[in-house]
Amino acid sequence: MARRADTKRRLLDAAVAVVRRDGAGSLTLDAVAAEAGVSKGGLLYHFKTKRDLLDAMLEGWVEEFGTEIAAAEEGKGFAHGYVKASDMTGWAATERAIEFGLLAAMVDEPATLERVRARYAAWQNQLVAQAADPVDATVARLAADGLWLNDLLGLAPPAGELRERVIERMLALATED
Repeated sequence: MARRADTKRRLLDAAVAVVRRDGAGSLTLDAVAAEAGVSKGGLLYHFKTKRDLLDAMLEGWVEEFGTEIAAAEEGKGFAHGYVKASDMTGWAATERAIEFGLLAAMVDEPATLERVRARYAAWQNQLVAQAADPVDATVARLAADGLWLNDLLGLAPPAGELRERVIERMLALATED
């Protein structure tokens, strides 16, 4: 069983490598199998379709973000962790490529988008349940999401001292008293 999980992880890592190196449009089952060093049949054993592969990649991305939120809480609450985990300072464009590809996949497939919406709804509920001021915490979450999207798409995200001050403000809104 562990060997199957290792192969599945290797296939997911290979898919990420393909997207980072060649872009989301180059993500094919053949490319992933070649990158992972397995036959296409071996890949199809774990992921019956490209959609299954994308779904698993997206689930991994959401899970990783959830782990990053928890690690960034620093005893200051969920909203604080959310803002800190959303900051993409220092991320290279190649590191963002996987998120861009997954964002495109999410928008393209309503069922996938629904799973992401459900996860975000759970995070929002957790934020409201824990925050001293749910309005401020929600504004901080929405600002963090906006900053992430601006970073991801290169939509004039703030830089330098302005970025630091914006994040400080979001953290002030997000941090429990």
